[in-house]
Amino acid sequence: MNNKIVFCGGGNMGEGIMRGLLNNKTATPENITISELNPERCDYLSKTYGVSALTDATEAIKEADMIIIAVNPQHVPAVTKTLKTLINENTIVMSIAAGIGIATLESQVGSDKKILRMMPNTLIQSGNGYSAACVNGNIDDNDKEFITEILNALGQTMYITEDMFDTFTAFSCSGPLWLYKMAESLIDAGVYVGFSRAEARNIVIKNMLGVAQVLDTTGVHPAVKVDEMTSPGGVTIEGQKVLEQEGFAAALMTSVSAAVNKANSIE
Repeated sequence: MNNKIVFCGGGNMGEGIMRGLLNNKTATPENITISELNPERCDYLSKTYGVSALTDATEAIKEADMIIIAVNPQHVPAVTKTLKTLINENTIVMSIAAGIGIATLESQVGSDKKILRMMPNTLIQSGNGYSAACVNGNIDDNDKEFITEILNALGQTMYITEDMFDTFTAFSCSGPLWLYKMAESLIDAGVYVGFSRAEARNIVIKNMLGVAQVLDTTGVHPAVKVDEMTSPGGVTIEGQKVLEQEGFAAALMTSVSAAVNKANSIE
């Protein structure tokens, strides 16, 4: 892909996205420019990744096929004020700034511009996990192919309506929390019943990977696999009985609901 990409902001999230693009060879260092006000950060990014990192990226912005706004929400107006005078109607403007809606971005860079709001995958380093995307009416099918190619370098892509963005943040971006906590608790349980911590950790991680792969490749509902594992009067059904008694499923649903409510309450 020879499209020119400019990152407005060279912080951790922008770096993570850039690293994903480079690692997957979706983009080359020659086609990436980072606009970053901190000279030391520019120096680090240039030396580490071979990209062009500049405190003044005006010329690169003018020629960019895609601009990725990767700054904190309070800094977005300053960035969009600059972009409005430099970009053309063919440039795709992607924002990863939390809480900044498409209507706001249109009011700042122009309603005639191609605008994409994106919530990045939080598991970029694994190559799995969804990024959420929502586009305005100026994005055509060719643009969408380009966007999907970019986002798929970070994991998988899900196009959702904008009113689901906060819910996606809570359920998907915070989603690894519940799995990390489950892994932590299962490792502790393994130690409790007599395994070393290293042994328990290895068993749990491989079991989690195996379950994810089985569900992903077969497409079956998890309940089907649970049914297959629970023989009458057996060991597994005994463990499941206690999970039901202790309200395992209800606790997860309540926890997810609390996170969603919090995400939707933040202005």
